[in-house]
Amino acid sequence: MSRITVLDAGGDALPMFQYQGQNYPNYANTESIVNIHKIPIREDDIIICAFPKSGTHWVWEASRMLLAGHLINDAVEKGVGMLEYAPHDDIQGMSSPRLLNTHFNLSRLPLDIVKKRCRIVYLLRNPKDVAVSYYNFILKLPYYNYKGKWENFMKYQVLGKFSYGSWFDFVLDWEEEKRKHPELPILTLHYEDMKENSLRELRKLDKFLGTDRGDGFLFELCEHTSFAGMNTRKTTTSPEDGAFQGTYRKGVVGDWKNWFTPEQNEWFDKYYAERMKDCDLNIRFTLP
Repeated sequence: MSRITVLDAGGDALPMFQYQGQNYPNYANTESIVNIHKIPIREDDIIICAFPKSGTHWVWEASRMLLAGHLINDAVEKGVGMLEYAPHDDIQGMSSPRLLNTHFNLSRLPLDIVKKRCRIVYLLRNPKDVAVSYYNFILKLPYYNYKGKWENFMKYQVLGKFSYGSWFDFVLDWEEEKRKHPELPILTLHYEDMKENSLRELRKLDKFLGTDRGDGFLFELCEHTSFAGMNTRKTTTSPEDGAFQGTYRKGVVGDWKNWFTPEQNEWFDKYYAERMKDCDLNIRFTLP
């Protein structure tokens, strides 16, 4: 394990933490990354899993309010239950059922998640919007102090040179793990589907969690956890280390069109076709 510096295509630096060949955010405390596999898992744990910038905050907010049975107004962020970020003593002190989250592949998480058949909410977002969102997010994080340009960032991010590696490796690994463990209760949600019809997708989440809140509550939850609603509540305060500053930017589908040049888009589409040729996932890059 080591602190490293990764250069983008223009020579601008991003400090990172490298462990077992994988790059991670340069958190001040990296013990949670190193010891993530040691976290004692409970049978009623609920774990939200997604590649960074795929809508984890949104699903975490909705899930905790479904579990609570009422709307919540606070500035608490998902970092309190983030397996590779929060101190593990704090996670151990959480009351059950714990609502946890991670950007790790299932194969790097505690084995008891599979053994105890924990419920997993797995979230996907199209990788073009992920790249744009991730770029703008990193620009605002003080522990990166990154000044690079989009044209020097995009291809390296897609190829997996930065924190958490490649979206493609993450997604394909998860598809393989789902095939290997058909007994594992997994709800797969797509960010684009949630933007298209949040009520429909929240009904799925409500059913999966067994909370049975009814449409009246779900209508209120749609508004409360909308991008505008969360942006208003969450940007008033943030952790002292700034880890979640700049979390909320646009939250739209198809913003990549404002960033990808025709040449970048052509390169990406060819790369996507090659990497995903044996995968039948339906990833939508735009909405009607």
